[in-house]
Amino acid sequence: MCGLAGIVNFNHPHANFKTRLPTMLAAQRHRGPDGCGFKYYGSAALAHTRLALIDLAGGDQPFISRDQRYCLVYNGEIYNFAELRRELAPLWSFATESDTEVVLAAYVCWGERALHRFNGMFAFFIWDEQLKQGFAARDLLGVKPFAYQYQHGELLFGSEAKAIVAVAQTPVKADADAILEYLVAPYFSGVESSMFAGIEYLQPGHCLHIDSNGLVIRQWRDYQLTAEITPEQNVEDELSHLLGKAVNRAMRADVPVATYLSGGLDSTLISAIANKAAPQPLACFSIRFADHGKIDYANSLIVSSDDMPFARSAAQEIGLRQQIVDVDEQQIAKSFSELTAVNDALPAWEQEFAQFHLARVAGAQFKAVLVGDAADEIHWGYPFLLDQAATYSPAGILARFSLPKLAQGSAQELTQMFNDKYQRLAGSAGYGWHSATERSLATAYLVVKRWLPRLLHNGDIHAMRHSLEARVPFADIELLDFARKIHPELGYRQGCEKWLLRQGSRGLLPEQVRTRPKSALPKAQSIGLVYQRLARTALQTSAEFIGHFLELAPLLSLSTQREPLTEMERALLFRVISLSYWQQRYKVVI
Repeated sequence: MCGLAGIVNFNHPHANFKTRLPTMLAAQRHRGPDGCGFKYYGSAALAHTRLALIDLAGGDQPFISRDQRYCLVYNGEIYNFAELRRELAPLWSFATESDTEVVLAAYVCWGERALHRFNGMFAFFIWDEQLKQGFAARDLLGVKPFAYQYQHGELLFGSEAKAIVAVAQTPVKADADAILEYLVAPYFSGVESSMFAGIEYLQPGHCLHIDSNGLVIRQWRDYQLTAEITPEQNVEDELSHLLGKAVNRAMRADVPVATYLSGGLDSTLISAIANKAAPQPLACFSIRFADHGKIDYANSLIVSSDDMPFARSAAQEIGLRQQIVDVDEQQIAKSFSELTAVNDALPAWEQEFAQFHLARVAGAQFKAVLVGDAADEIHWGYPFLLDQAATYSPAGILARFSLPKLAQGSAQELTQMFNDKYQRLAGSAGYGWHSATERSLATAYLVVKRWLPRLLHNGDIHAMRHSLEARVPFADIELLDFARKIHPELGYRQGCEKWLLRQGSRGLLPEQVRTRPKSALPKAQSIGLVYQRLARTALQTSAEFIGHFLELAPLLSLSTQREPLTEMERALLFRVISLSYWQQRYKVVI
């Protein structure tokens, strides 16, 4: 929906606000081309850039209460805002039809309890000028981002870390631990902290309070898996009902909404339900790489079959207006540096090329798309979690996807370090690794707390680069409250991933898609030679920086070998190139 930025400084009133805040907002202007605004106080300054989807005439931000006491900057969508507005009407005199005003009214009337009433995705900051204090919060799964830096009594915040980097007064330093995590555990990286030293992310389900006494952060809600719904219970109809409600809520907008259609279960299910609610056939966007039909699916970790035949047949059967986005090797090579500049947390997946180019084309025509993100993570959708070696400990997942040769200690040592870290995270929520069920729940909790926020970050940042909002129906609160109760034995019944979701989807989408095994968003397998060429350049221009983290000799050998790259080798070069572009783009030092 938007981009937000702000500064709070109690020690030095005004603190050069009018010079720094416009620079912070300009760094993320792509998030909201429909308007921008600023509000300056003695101890705080707030800014906002708007992508207007609801109440196009009203809802401009920063949004200030009638009595001038409160000021809000907000990014996201509260899908149940109309219902909340009716409940708040006796307590608040509404001046707009926007969900923005509902967020402020709910907070003023209900305080922090309002967070438990919101069904949607959000990150916001509210300044109370009377009490001289600020409050920020982020949604349960972390669909919407909130980056911040708190140093010497001053808080800087923005929707993207690059907004804070833009006003750095000293050379930007890399967070060495975060980059090591990116190399050893890429799919869990960039969640706890950014890749820039001193810049953090407000964690999903957390809130922040700041006043003259300092900064306090706490969790307002966690995603707790309870395994209450067992295979003996018949809940398919309830799930089907919740799916319909979630998608219909996510369709609420005063502008047309489209979808991404991969041909997999999640995106097809959403597209099919949404199309029934749309006043005319829905537009959808599908990715196709050069030589798409020649991909070797037998040697791929998570991409198991060709999406395109399923996407084409599903679009035709459902009645969607499909647009295929073709991407060739030249476009990938040309867009690589921009991909890294856009994702300031460093690209972790090669599939981010698909996200970037889908958003590039869709964003030129629409302001919002529905995406299938979060379905795999909350509905037991990853086949590798059926592998006991992968769930025996967090190290099992890390070994499955990445083990590079590092300059600082062995990969095995660092894998153990991160394994212990992730076990502590799961343990703090009460999950262990004793029985098979406990291991499944603990691993699923880690996936929700680390893998999913990284996935959602990527989806948001690539979409918003093209002024496109990615809406996530599977993050609907009612649907989440149901999904978190699913027992893993039901989620993986008969050895089939997303078994219950498939049962609840019966009759809602084409049968050949409903029963299709899980296959991730495709990536260009033939790109190996391009990666090798770009990697050789990266190892020349950023040798010192890359050499601080990785052994250079094996990388040089990999970038010149004549044998085709394996998927793991290609992924490693992808991250090496990303590190180089990122270091150069942001002038990062060790």
